[in-house]
Amino acid sequence: MNITIEAVRDASAIIEAGLVPSRRPPAQRLQALIAAYQTNAGGTRTAAREMAGQFGLIIVDVVMEGIVLAIAPERDSIFMPKRSELLKEPGSEARLIRGLCNAAILACAYERQQSLISEAVQTVTVNDAYDLLVSSSAALAKSEDPQYKGFTEAAIIVERIKAESFSSKSERARHRTLRGRLIEAFETFVIQGQMVKDGDEDGGTYKTLFRLRKLLADESATAIVDVIKDAVEKSRALQHKSVGEAPHA
Repeated sequence: MNITIEAVRDASAIIEAGLVPSRRPPAQRLQALIAAYQTNAGGTRTAAREMAGQFGLIIVDVVMEGIVLAIAPERDSIFMPKRSELLKEPGSEARLIRGLCNAAILACAYERQQSLISEAVQTVTVNDAYDLLVSSSAALAKSEDPQYKGFTEAAIIVERIKAESFSSKSERARHRTLRGRLIEAFETFVIQGQMVKDGDEDGGTYKTLFRLRKLLADESATAIVDVIKDAVEKSRALQHKSVGEAPHA
């Protein structure tokens, strides 16, 4: 395929906007870049993907909400959404929610660090993961401490979608609710051969398989679980602080 000079310029602009969001082009220029990328005009998409690959990156999204780049994984990762999942629901918020659900599930399954080196099967339920996310987000969403900024923004999203809502036909949690998102995340672990469903108690009961623990160990996920547990502990500290500061009757 012959790639035009204009396509190379557009591809460079796309990579620049993804690397430096503060240099986002004006709306009209961004629309033109999106159109060129989506239609691969002059080889724009081909050139952009090749450029990103040279930096060890992949292009996740090129949309009006922003241009999203991610580090290209060296191998398949349980933390990397599949392309088919991204196409079902594009946008950074959907990926953020899936990441939060995955992290909550793993934090509940491997609550103790010893679990990562034990051959014992771990059991985790939808209710466990749901309660962890809701209790943590309740405090973090109200925090104004700069060190919690990333967690706070994520917590606000969780607060918005946590309301229970079930389909009258299937009697299952609706897709866009927090519980529905968690069920989808659990089902993805099952499809990938990392968990098996063991019953419908507590919203759904799942057991971990050896493959999941092996992948976690390979990706040094102990540190990731520790970060999540640390966030939970900080959220509890915030809750206790807010209770202690409440005026006495």
